[in-house]
Amino acid sequence: MYLKITPESQTKLQSKIGDTDVKGLLDFHDGVGAFSRVGTCTLASVFRVLLVDPAVDSHDYDENLDTDMGSFAIKGYSKMYMDENMTLELNEKTQMLRLKGANSGELTAAVNVERFEVGV
Repeated sequence: MYLKITPESQTKLQSKIGDTDVKGLLDFHDGVGAFSRVGTCTLASVFRVLLVDPAVDSHDYDENLDTDMGSFAIKGYSKMYMDENMTLELNEKTQMLRLKGANSGELTAAVNVERFEVGV
């Protein structure tokens, strides 16, 4: 399984990362885990990119996904909602990130990027 991150998307993500050390997570936002504020019950597949302090407990993210920006952690069971080959690209019109699967098409039209730090 691989996530291609286009150069434009890498620039957008890097602007959020800055000079800090973070761990990247591709989160299937299903209400499970420490980074979900509320549980969700929906038929929509919503992915988001989480940038977390490496010291933050992220044990729910038990598998890794290779990307153009290194390894991102994922919840292993969320692979059923992903394609073997995916792309994170920048929508030129909205300037939002979009996650697309090679076979499934658009997986999430507007991927939020969120930061989580120790004590926040």
